[in-house]
Amino acid sequence: MAFDSPNQEPLAKIGINIDENEHLFRPPPRGSLRVHTRMDTRLLTLRLIPGFDDSMIQHIIQAATQTQLKSLVLQLYGAGNLPTVKNDFIQILAEASDAGVLVVASTQCFSGCVMMGYYATGRALLDAGVVSANDMTLEAITGKLAYLHGRGDLSSKEIGKLMDVSLRGEVTPVDALPAPPLSSEFQRASRSGKKYL
Repeated sequence: MAFDSPNQEPLAKIGINIDENEHLFRPPPRGSLRVHTRMDTRLLTLRLIPGFDDSMIQHIIQAATQTQLKSLVLQLYGAGNLPTVKNDFIQILAEASDAGVLVVASTQCFSGCVMMGYYATGRALLDAGVVSANDMTLEAITGKLAYLHGRGDLSSKEIGKLMDVSLRGEVTPVDALPAPPLSSEFQRASRSGKKYL
């Protein structure tokens, strides 16, 4: 497939006929086109892999903060997870957040979203000041961050709060996201009222 919109139905299917999903079309813009040229691209993206070295990432973050890093985008596993034994890494992220760097969690998955409050590691990330990118693509995240930082009138905390607000249809509103899947057979059984598996 040449083009796809993760987490969204296609705008149209082209075969013998063109079948448009008109309910997905956004209303035409009001007013004239405005091009925003003040983009602040002092951001860094890190795709985490199993077995990553905390100290290497700590040095990368420290070096980047010396050059006024604005945002750090982490590409995490699945719904926004990382290995549970990485307490040192969580501390590194908390220190970056305390230093004014906006730390954003995204998923490496092609579709789906980050659900940070549902798992222990996600809750630890929230406690460290990390914000969720929900279901945005990496390109949408970096474009949105560059635009919001480039405005010059927003703090990192304000930008963090705007990450789950749709400015141009780049993110699904939080209340419209699907509920997280049950993470274990035990949870499924306990919610259905079973006393045994």
